[in-house]
Amino acid sequence: MGFSLWNIFKAGLLVTNSVLILHRKRFLSKHGLDDVNNMGCNPSDRPFQVQAIGLLQAVQYLKLPVIAANVLTIVFELLIGGG
Repeated sequence: MGFSLWNIFKAGLLVTNSVLILHRKRFLSKHGLDDVNNMGCNPSDRPFQVQAIGLLQAVQYLKLPVIAANVLTIVFELLIGGG
């Protein structure tokens, strides 16, 4: 497996898939990452946590494009072959 744009794309897709499956109520609320308003402190005190919450909320809008990218990746891998 070489270092190519295709492998970087697949790695990014894998990371995006892993962020998409995080459930807001079951997992993220335990770590205080479900909502900015439920942090229990001033958001300006923890800018990294606010950025992480914003990223997790923004990724939720990518569900349909990620599903399409998954389908295209699977079809491409089946036709061309992984390697």
